[in-house]
Amino acid sequence: MDKWKVLIADDEFIIRDGIRSSVDWDKFDMEVVGEAEDGEEAIELALEHKVDILLIDLNMPIVNGINAMKEITNHLPNCQMVIITGYDDFRYAQEAIRLRVKDYLLKPVNPGKLQDLVLELKGKLESERNQESYLKQAANQIQKNHAQLKERFFQDWIKGKLASTEIVEQLTFLNLPTTLPIQYLVVRWPEYHQNQTHMQESDRQVFFFAIENIVEEILGSNNTAVFRDDSHLLNVCAWERVTSEQLIKLTEAVQNYLNINVFCHVEEIGNGELSELRKAYKLSKLQVDKQSKLSPVVKKVQSYIQDHYNDSSLTLGKVADEFHVSMEYLSRILKQELGISYVGLLTQMRINKAIDLLKTTDMTIREIAEEVGYDSQHYFSTAFKKTMGISPKQFKK
Repeated sequence: MDKWKVLIADDEFIIRDGIRSSVDWDKFDMEVVGEAEDGEEAIELALEHKVDILLIDLNMPIVNGINAMKEITNHLPNCQMVIITGYDDFRYAQEAIRLRVKDYLLKPVNPGKLQDLVLELKGKLESERNQESYLKQAANQIQKNHAQLKERFFQDWIKGKLASTEIVEQLTFLNLPTTLPIQYLVVRWPEYHQNQTHMQESDRQVFFFAIENIVEEILGSNNTAVFRDDSHLLNVCAWERVTSEQLIKLTEAVQNYLNINVFCHVEEIGNGELSELRKAYKLSKLQVDKQSKLSPVVKKVQSYIQDHYNDSSLTLGKVADEFHVSMEYLSRILKQELGISYVGLLTQMRINKAIDLLKTTDMTIREIAEEVGYDSQHYFSTAFKKTMGISPKQFKK
């Protein structure tokens, strides 16, 4: 452990020498690192050595003791300061007391009084060091446990184990909005659940952690909470809308950087009670499980439609031709595996993109209609209202 650093500042050599020689500094784990003859030198030496204790005369040349202490306090707020003063300067010492000096010594300095004071200062310094150490340990422990606390909280929330008051308290503690998220996202790594990887469990966990980092990096961490559930799915509560571009970027990043495939599903939550999160979780989990079991052709069709939904001429026939299958077969397999028709799937993708644009841009309704693949604003508004229950104009308001 390093010794405590002491600086003696007095314009009289006999006072400085007396203070230095009156104390066995090693005995107190202290070292006199310098002596200053004036206030300016005291400031320079104190800052240079980052001293722990300053013994300073009030009546100093160039810069007086008060001003020197003010300057040193600005840079070294934890420095223990002791003033050296004569009876004639004692009134002057009252201002020093406001600077939170620890004590004062009257000239001529009494060796016994000085020894007692040094012992007291050592105790204060050690107490502060211990307190700082304990606080640092506590902060590290809280940081270490923070992820576990967050994960446990959200797991309890989606299981319906918490009352609304408990949810609000925990969200406040985690510095998250105290309202229901607007979207719920689930990310599934199928090979992990099917145990098809040839990795050690420790390596699988590293990959899982890497996926989690990619999700947090792309979606941001300010108004999102990422956690794992008991099924080893990554869950995201989002208080800001997740865009379709972010989802594409997420799956592509995992594929490019980790060479594995993941499936995502976003569920709209809307307004409601905090307990509604459980319902959103169940729906998201069900949908992402379905996605992971899709046949190769349906996965490719989904991806193709996602890339071309803004093409107003994107008909079932055009997509069927692209994949060299009949319209009847494509329509049937989409309905079987996705539980939705081709038109329903295309509309869903277009409306999701329209929602993103309504929330994040100043584009007109007509511009958004064209952007997401509708030739007619009226047709777009009709499809939007049928899907969302309100018109695009009402949604934007």
